[in-house]
Amino acid sequence: MAQGSKFLVVAPDTMPGDGDLCYLAKASSVYGGFTVIAAHAVTGVAGTLNFVLQNYGSTGTVAGGTVAGMSGGTATVWAADTPQSLTITAANQFIDSGEWLVLKKVEAAGGNDLTADATIIVEYVDGITTQG
Repeated sequence: MAQGSKFLVVAPDTMPGDGDLCYLAKASSVYGGFTVIAAHAVTGVAGTLNFVLQNYGSTGTVAGGTVAGMSGGTATVWAADTPQSLTITAANQFIDSGEWLVLKKVEAAGGNDLTADATIIVEYVDGITTQG
């Protein structure tokens, strides 16, 4: 049976401090967690941004590392109102039961930030999936 994609859309508002977190979703035990298969982001202003999606455990610390982030893991110049894809880390894309998917701000060059009209779009499937 094929798994259908689901989408999580979040507007996190501004995240002024480096290392700030925005908790996006907690994996349910009903389906055995979920697998992130794609992630995109868009912000309303041009600038240099750097943030990652991470797997946080139930204790509030990193459980599985970076799920998705900027290409090459470095700050990226964004065009206003232009969706950009985040790079998925295959080894960390599964969020197990009780773990959290979080958005974490990384220090941004030039002090730019997500804006009030920024949107993060995460495509996922229930349970574990393999690519290909």
